[in-house]
Amino acid sequence: MTNHEIQMTHQKTAIGDILASAFGITAAAWIIAYICRMPIVNASGQTTVLGMLAIIFLGGLLAARYSHKGLLAALAAGALSGLLDILIIGSLIHDYMSMHGEGQALVPSAALWITGSVLANTLVAGIGGLLSRCFPSLHPLRRNDIHWTQVLAIILAAATFPLITAGGLVTAFRAGLAVLDWPQSYGYNMFLFPLSLMRKKQGNFYEHAHRLMGILVGLTALTTALHITFTIRAATVRERQVPQNRTVAPLRSRLRWQNLLAWSIFAAVCFQGILGGTRVTERSITLAISHGIFAQILFAAITVLAATTSRNFLILPSTPTPSASTDRFLTAALITAVIFQLTLGAILRHIDLLLLLHIAMATFVTLIALLCIVRAWGLHSHHRPLLHSALWTLALLATQLLLGLIALIFRSPPDEPQSITAAFITTAHQANGALLLAFSAVLTTWTWRLLTPERVLGGA
Repeated sequence: MTNHEIQMTHQKTAIGDILASAFGITAAAWIIAYICRMPIVNASGQTTVLGMLAIIFLGGLLAARYSHKGLLAALAAGALSGLLDILIIGSLIHDYMSMHGEGQALVPSAALWITGSVLANTLVAGIGGLLSRCFPSLHPLRRNDIHWTQVLAIILAAATFPLITAGGLVTAFRAGLAVLDWPQSYGYNMFLFPLSLMRKKQGNFYEHAHRLMGILVGLTALTTALHITFTIRAATVRERQVPQNRTVAPLRSRLRWQNLLAWSIFAAVCFQGILGGTRVTERSITLAISHGIFAQILFAAITVLAATTSRNFLILPSTPTPSASTDRFLTAALITAVIFQLTLGAILRHIDLLLLLHIAMATFVTLIALLCIVRAWGLHSHHRPLLHSALWTLALLATQLLLGLIALIFRSPPDEPQSITAAFITTAHQANGALLLAFSAVLTTWTWRLLTPERVLGGA
């Protein structure tokens, strides 16, 4: 199956562009809303809404520009993003009803809010779609070059990273038990928890917003898994229409592995949500540490999925070398070392233990990472995905060391609350650690993919 045939197969799945655009719009708009409504920012409701509408407009413009469906893609993406926004609109309904009298019926009010959300998003995205022709400079790629399955997987990763960062802020501001019940929030349905109560206490905002963002990531993971499944079925039909060749068996194996990974990620997201909820109901620090570590591992898996959904991953031939086994061992050791280091970091943040071991382990992680990077750069630079993964890992490693040093300087005594500066620095250190693990995993994935014989990977 050629590169062109793979692209045509993905076009026949019909809605990958709409799904990617809609979830991308929703994730970006929610991030804007989260930042605007953070207690430290405390922007007005009007500013928040304008920021979200700007994202919807830009999303509609890009959807129309890059999708073969043009304006239709912008309208459909806007409508779907409006439906997804129902997950946060519920927090406004109780406050609205209390301001306009308790006698108002809940269901008609909710229906009006939901309808308004869908219509507003559709209209704004549609305006963006109409104006897309006015911005030719935003068209550096041809539409045929866009692989929407990978775009959707990238959006899943892009939505998960802010969730991890928000979880880090929950820990930094010691808000893990701000809302003591689950899946309810102070007895309210999770999606109907009033915004006024959410903002009444700083911890309420960080904890409850983290829960809502987790729901969006779960829906994105489910949509991605379903889309990949249907894409593979379309590829199977396409395969039957072309002569068999030597590339079919490896391609089939990679697609099956990709599908299994996507559904495993969705199951892991569900498990992560339950783990976080159980941490609240059981008041368990051990579960809190496990919840944080598993989130970073899950993010790494999602980033690997984004890499494996690329056309290069499907079609590039493997070229094993005599030293390939050393590279595979070193990259696997790197992932193991980073996970252990992140575990030490989680223990340090939650119960203030093992600081010296955490610092010592940073030296070991740095050495093994540099060894992997130097080998990828010096021995396998002709493999562009491998080289790019190594360079990203190097940049994140340097950033992580710098953030770790700054976090150590601003570190508060264990019996004192963290300052706002220290909270954001330690959260940035944790979030960058998740990125370092993710790109270490991508480096490992490309190492095994490009330096392993096809027969080992399940090919012919």
